[in-house]
Amino acid sequence: MTTPNDITQIITYFSKGYQRTNRFAVEIENQGNIITFWATSVQIPSQSIVYYPETFSPSGPSIFIPLKREYDERFLIDFIVESDWSVRTYFENWYNAMFSVGSSPTTSNKVNTRETALRQLNIKAYNENGTQNSEFILYDAFPKLLLPSQFSEDAPNQYLTLTVDFNYRYYKFTKSNLQN
Repeated sequence: MTTPNDITQIITYFSKGYQRTNRFAVEIENQGNIITFWATSVQIPSQSIVYYPETFSPSGPSIFIPLKREYDERFLIDFIVESDWSVRTYFENWYNAMFSVGSSPTTSNKVNTRETALRQLNIKAYNENGTQNSEFILYDAFPKLLLPSQFSEDAPNQYLTLTVDFNYRYYKFTKSNLQN
C-alpha cells in the first residue's frame, strides 16, 4: 500500500509536467481580427454556483439546491505599455467606439451596436515545449475599467503597465489534445 507522500507517486505526478505561470498569451478577437499585446499577468476566470438553501426539513442540515452558474465580475489583465502607447491607444479607441458622440449631452453617451462594444478574449496556456495545452475563451467581453498607470522616479528601469478590468458574459475552458 502506498501513502500520499510516497516518493514514486510524487515523481509520477510531476513527471506529467506542470503548468508554469509565465507560459501564456492573451489575444483580443474582434470580428475575425486578432490583436495581441504583451501581458505581464492575467487571471484565470473564476465561477461559482448560486444556490438556494432549502430549510423546510424540521431537523438536520439545510440542503443547498443549485440555481445557476455565475462568473466573477472582476477580470484583470496587466499589459505592458510600449513607447508608442499602442496598447493604451487600443483601449481608448475601444472605449470611443462603444459610444456615439452626439450634439447634446443626452445623445453623447448612447451605446453603439453590440459588435462595437463586445469582443472575445482568448487566454492560451503553453507547456514547457511551447505547445498550447489549454485555452480560456471569454465571450462578450469589454473593458469596464482602465486602472491608473503610475510614473515613478523611484524605478527608472521598470516598464509602465496598464491594468484593464474586463467584464464578460461567460467563459469556456478547453484542454488541447496536442500536448507533447
